[in-house]
Amino acid sequence: MNILDIAIASISFLTFREKILLQKNIDTLDRLVILSIEELSSIIGRSVKSPWQAQSIAKLAEFSLKIIETKGIQAVRYDDEDFPPLLREIFDPPYMIFYRGNLNALQKKCISIVGTRKVCEEAAKSTLDFAKEAALDNRLIISGLANGIDSFAHRGALSSCIGASTAAVLPCGIDTIVPTANKKLADHILRDNGCFLSEYIPGTPAEKWRFVQRNRLIAALSPAVLVCQAPAGSGALITADFALEYNRDVFFHKACFCSEACKYEMVAREKLLSMGASGK
Repeated sequence: MNILDIAIASISFLTFREKILLQKNIDTLDRLVILSIEELSSIIGRSVKSPWQAQSIAKLAEFSLKIIETKGIQAVRYDDEDFPPLLREIFDPPYMIFYRGNLNALQKKCISIVGTRKVCEEAAKSTLDFAKEAALDNRLIISGLANGIDSFAHRGALSSCIGASTAAVLPCGIDTIVPTANKKLADHILRDNGCFLSEYIPGTPAEKWRFVQRNRLIAALSPAVLVCQAPAGSGALITADFALEYNRDVFFHKACFCSEACKYEMVAREKLLSMGASGK
């Protein structure tokens, strides 16, 4: 694992294409440290307006590398053979993926499951049952390890007891489990020979905008996204929007409309159906 790659992966204001240009023009971390903002602008082909603090980026990369070595974290770069192929199909893939566990689990047929944190009883049960059945059919369940639907999706897959049944995408460095209440669930995923992954370097905290960015990876990693319960304006619908943008299939579980508590799902359904998604 190259410390320069870790540093490049951490520069949030650069696009995927710009990170590749930087990687092809800079060969060491020391060279990055002395790079001026004018040189950076010349390399990527646009004027950089964001603050450029190369020394801070280098120190962050060094700190991250220590975490990686201590916790046995692994990584793949966009051009590595093991980089998830479905991520290469989108216009803004991660420069790197950091992971723990069995990344090869992503080679199975995948389905992403998303939904609200404030889940109703029927939606919770339906999510558990669907995830278990899908795992028994040798599908990998992908979700975000959040409370609510995400947790029930992971638990349902794990209850199949077939191994390598689920993977979680995190909105922070994978040295931290968010929310902390789901640490035991994360440990179970690793014992199951699944994995959890992130595009953020270890040591990166969870911030609101990173949850949205994380959602695009949940959408991209599967050919289909199942929405089990999602109020209007929720992160689950953002994931569905990404899925449509990436030409993935979007489905709604009937539990979305199971009770008065789920009345806002009708708004979600109409929104996505108007964009060409499938309702189920």
